Amino acid sequence: MTVTTSKHTSLRQPWAAITVVTWLGITAALAAVAIASRNVGKPTWWLGTASDPTFVALWFLPFCAPIAAIIAAVRYARWATFVGIGASLAIAAIAVVDIEATPGVALMEIIIAGCAMATAIVSLAGRPRP
Repeated sequence: MTVTTSKHTSLRQPWAAITVVTWLGITAALAAVAIASRNVGKPTWWLGTASDPTFVALWFLPFCAPIAAIIAAVRYARWATFVGIGASLAIAAIAVVDIEATPGVALMEIIIAGCAMATAIVSLAGRPRP
């Protein structure tokens, strides 16, 4: 009996579903941070103030990472862990830029990035063992 490599490197179906749901939660958390920061009057660098907003494409920048992780978990499960790690690092990089101007918002973003990293690492458990 031969074992194919792709069978042992992709996520099992329940783990892929859990990964997707978790990344949807991370997306919702980023949206909550964006809304809260704007309501408090200390918006993130990628939103800008209400009177001087940033370029509209930047508003979606933090959401690209979770979307990429969701797509990887659904379509390219073999790479889901690595894409998840990259996505969490991208969220952390976005948070680092916020540290000086809005440290409270940056802290929330860093916590979200930590949760995203934990999600990516835990998804390793969803791979079948040879």
